[in-house]
Amino acid sequence: MGTAPAANWKYVEGGRNFVDYYDCRLRFPVWFPNRMLAVAQQAIQTVYSTATRPQDPAVDVNWFMQIHEKRGDFAFPHYDTSGDVKRSFTCIVYLNSPGECSGGTAFFRFRKSNSLIVDESYAQATRQNPRIVEDGRDYWLENPDEFWEMAGVIDMVPGRLLIFPSEYFHAAYHPKNSFFDFPRLTLAFWMIC
Repeated sequence: MGTAPAANWKYVEGGRNFVDYYDCRLRFPVWFPNRMLAVAQQAIQTVYSTATRPQDPAVDVNWFMQIHEKRGDFAFPHYDTSGDVKRSFTCIVYLNSPGECSGGTAFFRFRKSNSLIVDESYAQATRQNPRIVEDGRDYWLENPDEFWEMAGVIDMVPGRLLIFPSEYFHAAYHPKNSFFDFPRLTLAFWMIC
């Protein structure tokens, strides 16, 4: 993975990437049948009674490393749904070793409506205040408590597969400055129907 090309450096001119942190996404092809995707597919069928298929014939690895101290406990809260899909599930696998794991994935409620998913209140707020939505300029949201309440956290554990409906607000959770000497690595893929 150390020599894999980055499919997306998440670089925006004037942004904080390469200034306060390094943030990129690597993309790796997947050949079928694939056991990991089959396990996710089976788990979604069992828990949500929903038949799914992989969104792409690839998986992404999110690679994040600090240059300076963090400016918050979590990245921009966001949701992953897009395009014309009936339903989508986000699947995350934590890739760091036990000694490198720190934080995890946090889930949020939008304060104005107390909603865990996009609703009209959120849509209206983003039109009035676009800084709520990540635009690539910064990993850290300024004054996040104004908009977000943390609903819960799933701890980063090596090899843990986390699956959740993609419409849930979520973000990488960083309670400590942990990623100066090695990157935070998460493998992500999406199952859709």
